[in-house]
Amino acid sequence: MIDGLINIKNDFVIDSNKDYQINDNANINVIRANANIYDFTNNKKVSIYIDENSTVNYYVIDSKDSNRIFNVCGSLNIVSISLAKNNENLKINLNSKNANIKVRNLVISNKIEQTFIQNVIHNETNTFSNVENVGISFNGGNITFDTTGKIEKGMNKSKCSQLSRGIVMDNKSTVTAKPILLIDEYDCFANHGASIGKMSDEDLFYLMSRGLTKDEAFLLILQGMVKPFVDSIPNESLRNEIETKVNDLILK
Repeated sequence: MIDGLINIKNDFVIDSNKDYQINDNANINVIRANANIYDFTNNKKVSIYIDENSTVNYYVIDSKDSNRIFNVCGSLNIVSISLAKNNENLKINLNSKNANIKVRNLVISNKIEQTFIQNVIHNETNTFSNVENVGISFNGGNITFDTTGKIEKGMNKSKCSQLSRGIVMDNKSTVTAKPILLIDEYDCFANHGASIGKMSDEDLFYLMSRGLTKDEAFLLILQGMVKPFVDSIPNESLRNEIETKVNDLILK
């Protein structure tokens, strides 16, 4: 939790440009507002409607086992950082012309299993979605990204993009990407991609030859993937806290 933010509980209306946080089940309506929402829920259900005049920046910080449904008529930007055992579900409906969403999901798995089921459905013309997953797995960790994008028939001029990237640090760890596109319309754009592999031994050796320890070299390489996610958190104290947790987890 962050001091000074407005707590969201139960049925809640956001109609002003302020910062909010969620720790419990919630049903939220965002009306004519640009809002930052921080989600710290564990095993909760969150439902959010975003009207066509609203933009929501949504930060999921080390949440666990929660289900989220977004009905989007405006703009939604999600940044998610997961560091603990997790099994989460995300469903996004794009329900108005020009509705758009961007999801950026960072997962670090050290000896644990994490699964993310993501569904994005284009229910209107000229809607846009972009889902990016980054997974880092080591010490027997397992990460699964199960991502489905659907463009319904008649929803022309829509664009649906997916990309999953993973780094595995040892032979006991895995990152699995399951990208699915369900396209019922010809006049649209849809693509997906996945890139999963081990960290380059040559890169580690090069950095170690320059005087870094193996742990320092390991951390420096991973920071290139992690830092853009951490830096996108606008709250400075939370950003510093997450950065410390990430570094401690990687070097644990």
